[in-house]
Amino acid sequence: MVSSNDSKIDWSKGVVTPGGGVAGTLASLHRTRGPNKKPAKEQVAIRLDQEVVGALRASGPGWQTRVNAALKEWLASQPAKRKSRRQSAV
Repeated sequence: MVSSNDSKIDWSKGVVTPGGGVAGTLASLHRTRGPNKKPAKEQVAIRLDQEVVGALRASGPGWQTRVNAALKEWLASQPAKRKSRRQSAV
């Protein structure tokens, strides 16, 4: 048994956390999305040709962001149309 005087633990960097055990500590440390992350993107599933997906992935990290930007650019080039029921509900 080691006495408290012989302890090698450096308590100077210890952090006091709220009660509630591990769950309470983790809940207090949980971060939420900041205002710069809104509006959040919506996850969807679409079917694309294999060669299209392969070329996009081969373009490197950020390919989904580039696809999103290309789709936004295409939408901006289209004449204004009546919003669908799905869009107007948002």
